[in-house]
Amino acid sequence: MRVLIAVFKLFLFFLLCLGTLPVVALGYFLIPNQRLFQLIPFGFHRLACFIFRIKITTTGKQSPVGTQTVYVGNHLSYADIPVLGSFLYAFFISKGSVAGWPLLGTLAKLSHTVFIGRSRSDTQEAIKRIEKSLLNGKSFILFPEGTSTNGADVLPFKSSSFDIFLREHLKENLLIQPFTIALIDTNNTPLRHCDDRDIYCWYGDMDFMPHIWTLAKSKGARLHITLHPAKAAKDYDDRKTLAHDCHTIVQKELSATIDKYNLPR
Repeated sequence: MRVLIAVFKLFLFFLLCLGTLPVVALGYFLIPNQRLFQLIPFGFHRLACFIFRIKITTTGKQSPVGTQTVYVGNHLSYADIPVLGSFLYAFFISKGSVAGWPLLGTLAKLSHTVFIGRSRSDTQEAIKRIEKSLLNGKSFILFPEGTSTNGADVLPFKSSSFDIFLREHLKENLLIQPFTIALIDTNNTPLRHCDDRDIYCWYGDMDFMPHIWTLAKSKGARLHITLHPAKAAKDYDDRKTLAHDCHTIVQKELSATIDKYNLPR
């Protein structure tokens, strides 16, 4: 029975991707207003969460409407994209390999995602795009760990990820808002073993297709996201200090949530 349900979920998701593609393409060229355009990916992300039965609760508030913000936090899975994209008014900064994913890569490109490649030239080009986007008032979502984990800990934040946000001509009105993603249960059951995390979490050398098949066969996942008070970029002159402060906040909240729900480490 779970196999049939998984096939149905993946079929619905495929139709969702196909149906969204022409809409987001038209929006990319015809809707210059950032918040108006984001209604399209909002709908896509919320439907994706619905299909895969990913439930979200939040505490804290995102920055006020019209405030330019870079959201930074821990990273558990490719599924973090629809989770965060379903309610944050911001675009993603992603690793370059995602751009080559069938359908999803195209959708990400048309949704103004900035991809950071492995080569120096690709990185420099991405930095120019981020700078231009910041000058145009766009907000971003960034995973400064540089990779995903099983959600039991937070890897150190790469300070180089924060460098562009502290440039003098960009940081005056820019906010940096940390967030913490905590996986609470999978399959409608509270986490009791580390392996339970692997239904949602995608990390290490896991292959994409077997993992999304496992997620589709499951009864979904429940996550709690904490939005912490934002920091003014202009209050920082050192990227390492900013990275450390954000990491400390995210790590402390994750540890507290793990203890609160008696989750495995």
